[in-house]
Amino acid sequence: MNRTAGTRVLIAGAGYHVPNGIVTNQDIERRVNTTSEFIRSRTGVQERRFARKNETLADLIEPAAEAAIRDAGLSADDVDMLIVNTLTPDHHDPSQACLMQKRLGLRRIPSFDIRAQCTGLLYGMDIAAQFLQTGKCAHVLVVCAELLSKRLDTSDAGRNLAVMLGDGAGAVVLSAAPQASAESAPGLVDLISYADGTHYSLLCTEAPGSARPEFLTEADVRAGLHQFRMQGRPFRDRIEAAMSDVVTEMLTKHRLTIADIDVIVPHQANLRILERLEQQLAVPPGRLVTTIERFGNMASASMAVALAVAREQGRFVPGRLSLLVGCGSGMTWGAALYRN
Repeated sequence: MNRTAGTRVLIAGAGYHVPNGIVTNQDIERRVNTTSEFIRSRTGVQERRFARKNETLADLIEPAAEAAIRDAGLSADDVDMLIVNTLTPDHHDPSQACLMQKRLGLRRIPSFDIRAQCTGLLYGMDIAAQFLQTGKCAHVLVVCAELLSKRLDTSDAGRNLAVMLGDGAGAVVLSAAPQASAESAPGLVDLISYADGTHYSLLCTEAPGSARPEFLTEADVRAGLHQFRMQGRPFRDRIEAAMSDVVTEMLTKHRLTIADIDVIVPHQANLRILERLEQQLAVPPGRLVTTIERFGNMASASMAVALAVAREQGRFVPGRLSLLVGCGSGMTWGAALYRN
């Protein structure tokens, strides 16, 4: 995606919501065969938020989406399209987006889910940009939300993920604006997105699914096939390589250096991964946004929440460049260059 001659794509608003329930590493070590110090040293997570048992994904999305619409200075009637990315929907089908269209009081607008995993915000923005740049839409709401506490596998087979996952929702409103002659005008400069299915099995859930003789069986559940399974080191290595490579590609394409980027908002996979990325790219101190220490890894919600938090903190200085970068299972990855 490149900025076209006629339309700029603006991040007009952002919002987030996390549950009230704070879960510490000490709480996790009472449920998982691990220690608080191991979690902190290996992942950087100190606490995360878990929803109540009767709390739904829709309950998390609603305040996040409303905050984003409000931040954009809009009302629900102004939204022309809704895109939701989640791997923990309230129901297997229909889409979470259709559920939220009613819940948010939106008009009868196109509303649909995507499954780009932890790169969902970038994929959603890329899709939204096409509708904005063609004039089909003026304002698109993109939501990334997860309720991962209800998918935790606390057995030894699942603990590499269970120790760092959390719940939350983030949302952005993307809006179309007339193109400006000045290069310093705010807007989405470029967005690169990729997928490589040869790494599909590095993090996946086998069941339920129509690839199996039956969609879901008791035997599948007993065998834990309905749980996330991650090949830790190979997956980590691919995340680090993909994120580093796509940032380098974006900088090279636009004849920039890392010093030209004022704020970097990455997917909050693991603090140690982010620290290595920071070192590999020689990121100047204080430019990388991290929320994983207090919110954990919220899968697709992580980058959207980090973006909204950084916006709330006033970190995006007008005229300066920001970079979003993410990677998820599938594998999917990408980066977005944005001028504030």
